[in-house]
Amino acid sequence: MRCFSRIMVAVRKPIVQAVAKPTPLTYIGAGRLRETAALLRTAARRKVLVMTTPGMMRRGQLDEMLAEIRAAGIQTAVFDRVSPDPTFGIVEEAKACAGGCDAIVAVGGGSVLDAAKAVAASVTDGRPAERLAGNLKVRRDPLMLIAVPTTAGTGSETTIAAVISDTVTHAKRQLLDPKLVPFAAILDPELTVGLPQSNTVQTAMDALTHALEAYVSAYATAQTDRYAEMAVRILYEELPQVLDNPKDLKAREQLLVASFLAGMAFTRAYVGYVHAYAHAIGGRFGVPHGLANAVLLPHVMEYYLPVCQKRFARLAELCGVSDDAEEAARAKDFLRSLYERNETFGVPRRLEQFPAGAIEDVITAAFRECHGVYPVPRYYSRAAARALLERVCAGPDEQTGQNARTEGDSEK
Repeated sequence: MRCFSRIMVAVRKPIVQAVAKPTPLTYIGAGRLRETAALLRTAARRKVLVMTTPGMMRRGQLDEMLAEIRAAGIQTAVFDRVSPDPTFGIVEEAKACAGGCDAIVAVGGGSVLDAAKAVAASVTDGRPAERLAGNLKVRRDPLMLIAVPTTAGTGSETTIAAVISDTVTHAKRQLLDPKLVPFAAILDPELTVGLPQSNTVQTAMDALTHALEAYVSAYATAQTDRYAEMAVRILYEELPQVLDNPKDLKAREQLLVASFLAGMAFTRAYVGYVHAYAHAIGGRFGVPHGLANAVLLPHVMEYYLPVCQKRFARLAELCGVSDDAEEAARAKDFLRSLYERNETFGVPRRLEQFPAGAIEDVITAAFRECHGVYPVPRYYSRAAARALLERVCAGPDEQTGQNARTEGDSEK
């Protein structure tokens, strides 16, 4: 199976690298949300659907933007019922509000942005969003989309992906198409100031996961390496600053930039096992995506150590976590720093919503998502995957001193 997966990834590589990935028009800085009306007016839009969450509307965070859009002579419709892990049912509800709209403004976290991408594509494609799941299924250019992230994590404002959950089973499915990249992204740190510390940590760890999985990818290029290295270094430097001073707008702006860069990296180099396991766990048990990524990330990166030592040693230098003369020591110091940051930032060691009895189903789903698609640097055997998930699922350890890296899972 692993041999077949390597072949499939190798076959896909030239196709993936040949498909152009556009970069959205990007506004960065405090107060830049106020650029929205001018941008819509310049693009000669007549009616816009604003997608967001109930909380954003309740707190009045979009009142000024909406007033400016209306003052510019542009009609507005508002859909504020986007919830975490949006389903295709939610997408269809939002789509029903988009009649006559020629643009969408999405203000929220990754769930809002992903739902807006699906709506934008489904409206112009003339098909339910569920039929657009998979690779390169979007036939027509979506509605003009302005993406305004309120968390520094998913990077959805610059990626070709939208993750939507099945309405009945809640299994997560991906829409993957370069047409899904938004027309514009607005990175306004003022919108992230009110985030609880746990959300700030989890979304930042999501961005770190994007950067690291892209960095160790078999599809990595010099370009994606630059994006990933910049993102990792910013996250290492700025997240502690934001946690110490949540109102530090400059540091929060930098986190948004890091998330954007990580999105640029992984939309070109793909993700890997961390995301595959996190999708399988999150879809079944409602575990927030950033939390699942944060818990899994150090373990999976440690599993990659035998084939990624040089890369991890490089990151240790860039992030200032080690100046050891030995490459192997620097690489281990970087991995140690991942565990230590989780501990410092209050990330739990286990996912309490994830029962041990579901491990086999999670492995099956994760392998189905990952193998032959994600260009991972080292493949898990089922035994090694089981050992990993036993370490992070709810309940006491079921092993005695063994973990995924000591399962004897040789690369064959």
